[in-house]
Amino acid sequence: MLSPDNRLFEADLQSAEFRDGEACRKWGKAEPDVIPNDDKAKAWPNVFLWIAAAPRANSPNRFHIALDAAGYRTVPPTGTFWDPAKKARLDFTAFPKGKSGSRFAMVFRTNWGESKRAFYHPYDRVAAQSHANWAKELPHLVWTDAHTIVNYLEEFHGLLNGGDYLGV
Repeated sequence: MLSPDNRLFEADLQSAEFRDGEACRKWGKAEPDVIPNDDKAKAWPNVFLWIAAAPRANSPNRFHIALDAAGYRTVPPTGTFWDPAKKARLDFTAFPKGKSGSRFAMVFRTNWGESKRAFYHPYDRVAAQSHANWAKELPHLVWTDAHTIVNYLEEFHGLLNGGDYLGV
């Protein structure tokens, strides 16, 4: 039997908005072969998705992410880039890069203490917990229980397909 947060997440994966993003190849659920084989890693609240990225030289056309969605929607997800070949967190050397000083470069920074496990973004649980000021400074970007995984994916898809994204 699924937990309430897992049921809600699964329902959001069946939403028209999520399926539309999938159909447009903006995002989707990760293929089974990129997910770790052990049952604990595959179990809720661990979630593996991919987000399409704008074409850039020597860069992938999509980035995989691994999320911890415990407490979904009440609690924001947290996660980072995932290496589908190694079935592990992506090495910093393979993180997408952005124009210096850009919002993109800030969100996907690798010099933040939690960069290996969380994005530097108000939608991320780990980042939001250590930045209480974001609620006042960036209220439009703070996760609330009205947000869904689609909002999350739209936000990060926008970053990976914007002009500040330079590639890997």
